[in-house]
Amino acid sequence: MSPSKIKTDAAYAADDVHLYPEPRGIIMIFGAWNYTLQLIPLIGAIAAGCCAVIKPSEIVPNSTKDLVKYLREYMDSDCHRILQGGPEIAMKLMEQRWDHVFFTGSTAIGKKVAAKAAANLISTTLELGGKSPTIVDETANVDVAARRICWGKFMNTGQVCIAPDYVIVHKSKKEEFIASVKKYITEFYGADPSKTPDYARIVNDRNFERVKSILEGGKVIFGGETNAEDRYIAPTILDDVTFESNVMDEEIFGPIMPILEYEDFPALLDTLRRREKPLVTYFFSTNEQSIDLVKRELSSGTLSVNDTITFVCIPQLPFGGVGHSGQGRYHGKASFEAFTNYKSVHCRNAGMELANDVRYPTFKNSKLKDFLYTFLFYNSGLYNPRKYREKSIHSVESR
Repeated sequence: MSPSKIKTDAAYAADDVHLYPEPRGIIMIFGAWNYTLQLIPLIGAIAAGCCAVIKPSEIVPNSTKDLVKYLREYMDSDCHRILQGGPEIAMKLMEQRWDHVFFTGSTAIGKKVAAKAAANLISTTLELGGKSPTIVDETANVDVAARRICWGKFMNTGQVCIAPDYVIVHKSKKEEFIASVKKYITEFYGADPSKTPDYARIVNDRNFERVKSILEGGKVIFGGETNAEDRYIAPTILDDVTFESNVMDEEIFGPIMPILEYEDFPALLDTLRRREKPLVTYFFSTNEQSIDLVKRELSSGTLSVNDTITFVCIPQLPFGGVGHSGQGRYHGKASFEAFTNYKSVHCRNAGMELANDVRYPTFKNSKLKDFLYTFLFYNSGLYNPRKYREKSIHSVESR
């Protein structure tokens, strides 16, 4: 990428001032288990001129096997290496002096990565998660909202970092919304979702037991069936949930949709402001004033209005979290920038030293007068930087 010229004030008009993009260096990329073949960080690192070490997740050995096979087959090994192993290998890797670390995973592990990186002052990009709220107000098209939320929530059985975590519906629309959600779960996955090839399973036994325990966090009004042998948990709706319920403590990362209700919109926004900042806030509404209010009042990595998930497919839109949901951004040009150091460059002409005389000791009244004269001259419009640059070059060449 070419250097970008910086526009300066008149005092530096004769100087060459620009940003020079350079690769950060050797990048450590920790991959996520739910989308093992997602290579955007690696693409961004290579585009920026970096080399990368990739540590795929040990939780999905089959996907990791394919990743290793295809990277070795189709990519130059001079620009990347793959290291496999469990958490102990990851912690050993974090003891090394990388130029930048890119981590995708939970907030809890993200904190450990950040702490290890801080010990060596390593910059990081942390793509974490959190409880992404979904608000459906009284002006929303409830049927459309339910369809789009069901699609985003139960995709990959909810094992998606940007999945709607819970839904808050205006009290007047709650029953209608629940009926629509039930309708679309059945339409998408049939009367028995365990029999359709379109519905996934929980990744391993540990996560199965964790997600299953969340079923106790509210009243199951739809779904709730489980099968430990198949790691199957049905698309489930939970009712009688409040912000104080246990299900609201941690990210669900599974096919369970808690549904809360609200009446006072400003009070709801105040409640959400007191919670950790999410990766995404989803808002379904046709009220432009309410949309603008959410945009101003709620901080999150992304605000998605009247849809779920699809914003992540816009390469021009940087993606990332804020606070507990992450730091740093990537996708598209932002991926290049994540792995690039923009070096500030200032090149001053060797001539025109008289103009610089005022900055050197000793400082007397005459120096102050010279300074004021120089300042007024540079800002009067009489100064022509091209003329004086050419004059300085001619002066140097004639010596």
